[in-house]
Amino acid sequence: MPDFLFTDFANQNIRTGTDVVQTNGRDVVGLGPWRYVADSLATAALFAAHPRLVARSSNGRYFRALPEGGRITIEAGGAKGDGVTDDGPAMRATLAYAAAVSARGAAFHAPRYRIDRIQASEAVVQGNPPIQLVRQGDAPLDFGGATLTRIGEGRGIVFSPGQVSPVLTLPLGADVVAGSMEVTLASGGGAQLAVGDTVLWQLGELPYDKPETLNWSFASVVAITGNVVRLDRPMPEALALASVTGLNKRLLKLQPLRDWTLRDVTLVGPAEDGVSISYAERVRLDRIGGRLMGAGTVHAQYCEGLTLEDCWQDGCLTSQPSFGYAFNFAEVRNTLLNRPRARACKGLVNAEAGAQLTIISGHFENSIVDAAGASLSSQVCVVNAVGKSSVTVHDLTITGFGGYRLLETNNGVAGYDGVATFSGTLRLNHPSDPYSIPLNSMTGTLDITIAGVREVYNFERLRHWRKRFLLRDGEYRYAYGPAGLLARARVYASPSLTVGAGQQLTGLWLGRAGDNGPNIADGPSRRIEAGKDVNVTTYAGAVAGTQWNLRNQPLGLLCVTAPNAGLNAANEFVEFEGWFAEQTERDVVLSEDAVRGAGVEQDPLEAVFPAYDLPSIAAGSSASVVLPIPDMQPTDYVESVRFVGGFQGLELRSIEPQAGNLRLVIANPAAQPIDRAPTDLGIAFHHQIWGN
Repeated sequence: MPDFLFTDFANQNIRTGTDVVQTNGRDVVGLGPWRYVADSLATAALFAAHPRLVARSSNGRYFRALPEGGRITIEAGGAKGDGVTDDGPAMRATLAYAAAVSARGAAFHAPRYRIDRIQASEAVVQGNPPIQLVRQGDAPLDFGGATLTRIGEGRGIVFSPGQVSPVLTLPLGADVVAGSMEVTLASGGGAQLAVGDTVLWQLGELPYDKPETLNWSFASVVAITGNVVRLDRPMPEALALASVTGLNKRLLKLQPLRDWTLRDVTLVGPAEDGVSISYAERVRLDRIGGRLMGAGTVHAQYCEGLTLEDCWQDGCLTSQPSFGYAFNFAEVRNTLLNRPRARACKGLVNAEAGAQLTIISGHFENSIVDAAGASLSSQVCVVNAVGKSSVTVHDLTITGFGGYRLLETNNGVAGYDGVATFSGTLRLNHPSDPYSIPLNSMTGTLDITIAGVREVYNFERLRHWRKRFLLRDGEYRYAYGPAGLLARARVYASPSLTVGAGQQLTGLWLGRAGDNGPNIADGPSRRIEAGKDVNVTTYAGAVAGTQWNLRNQPLGLLCVTAPNAGLNAANEFVEFEGWFAEQTERDVVLSEDAVRGAGVEQDPLEAVFPAYDLPSIAAGSSASVVLPIPDMQPTDYVESVRFVGGFQGLELRSIEPQAGNLRLVIANPAAQPIDRAPTDLGIAFHHQIWGN
């Protein structure tokens, strides 16, 4: 029998004995040719359920599409693949038919398809109308590298949940006991469940986002007694129902999407998101790409064991404040992103509501611009980990513009910070400085190139330095530590010390040689609290100011006490402790500063100049002071410089050991001249220690 179109089946009288026929197209010759078979599966019922892929001849015989290599091309289901026609109905019909005849799935032969939002009459899971492809069977959904281009607005491919039946909500009827494997449902709830059912518990709420919860998990029902349900795992924490004002004091009966793979597809917007997955366990997404997505190429919630391999996004929508991240997660655990990539987006990953994920070998290109073509600068945040989320990043490369924030862990709600750790190598290459890199999150190597200048810092072997100031009235004491990035810092003040403006300790400036830096004892940068061991958050990038701009200069601390503060008869102190990441390609021969910073302990030599009369210094000017110290050598290391009285308003900009002298450069940053009363001046220093 000669070939004919699928749409001509009803006009064909196909005699008994001819059980396989070949069409030359679906409704146009050459588009969607396929083989069809008359067998025991080709029935009137299958024809009624899948009319796009099952036909009836004029003499009443039924023929169904015959899988080739286990798959059926969606062109056989009516897809055009012309980039204009809505091929969504053909995709869904082909996938549904493949599941009905136990085929491996659909085949995608064209390079580009267009797809519109699903119609309400066709939707199998209700909600915000998405492009909705619900898993049919356990076979992977492999698009073969095809591109799906959006026609309308709305969401992308949604798998939520794996079953077609509705999600059943079962409210709790009694408080939850920590460690118990039993929960009590509201009246009649037990009758809605059977042994073996899967449920998701949602217990508690976030105060700033009540639909979200940190306490969730999938569980299986093992026994039911009235409204008391026994699960296969214990409750991790207690819950008083009265403490929850929203809905999250319930079980959801559902069938999660499990042990399934989606691969090789690019989704092109503008659209809200690309692939949205909820209620899933052990799902893989391989080589999923997105262009012009708002909420990300992948958006996942309530997922356990989600794996993303080689997924990417190019360009984003910013029409809503929450839009712009390439990958978005909330309420996920054991989630792995392997080699994720994003460019021209506001961020790589957004993790909220206790999300726990690991990123390996990621790449982010900061190339998003505003309408005027300017970089979005600090509006770009590469990793956003908030709402008690936890993100581990191993090996990350960032290119493009500078000016961005590497990490944000605070969403403005106290007690709900997230955490993030960067291990391996963080490689940065930009024409200008990043805005902020929180160094307390670094544990590996920072390999940074700014305007062609490369520096490499090792955070795996930090250099330790500590300085304790025994406080006396009216002192201005400078102390100097190692060079390098200040990776960690802490400060402790004795319990009875008063701190701040007008108190005993009026200032502890954290700077570098030549710049005092911020005052961590007073004002907006205050960190010191008497009797408390306080961690000082340290940054690289423009926000770090002095600590970044002068990172290769020795650390400089300036400790200032008030006059007549009662410290001379007391035993008050403040202690600073720092850990430094040094350049791995710098200072092959260790400097005296570096060795001292390594903790070599020797009593310093001291030179004291009682009632030393500093010169008058004009406004905005500086003066050089040369102190005669016969024991001083040019190779000596100056540990500290102390002024008692007579230094207020001045700044020590540099120190230079010379043969028999110490040269100080003192600046007056004020708008008027300064001529102070004589001051007691003390110098503590070490001779070169080689060979000791």
